[in-house]
Amino acid sequence: MPKKKLPQTIEECNAELERTQKLLQQYENRNKMLNRKLSAEKRKERNHRIFLFGGFMESIVPELKTMTEDEGKDFLYHIAKSTEAQEYLKKRAEEVKRIIPLVTRAHFYTGEIPVCALCEADSPDD
Repeated sequence: MPKKKLPQTIEECNAELERTQKLLQQYENRNKMLNRKLSAEKRKERNHRIFLFGGFMESIVPELKTMTEDEGKDFLYHIAKSTEAQEYLKKRAEEVKRIIPLVTRAHFYTGEIPVCALCEADSPDD
């Protein structure tokens, strides 16, 4: 690949500087657009999750539909702080710690035989 010719005059330097600044601006604008898209996707996922869980809650506890915002918040707080819920959350947290998704550990697999270099599992589907 041939080397790029260095500018020899002030005009060439200024032109090169201007091209570089325009290119930098394009990259910054592209970065802003990608960040906006990412933010919109995260917002969509969060909204979907909120609506989904809200629907589950209303189907399980229809009385939520008639509660005020404060009553509903208080009710959900008491549910979440119940002994049974706390035990479930603790058990779930322990299970999640043990599970490393395949996507996360995929880069640990090397060589011809699919053996995880981190956990030395015999198969990626363990």
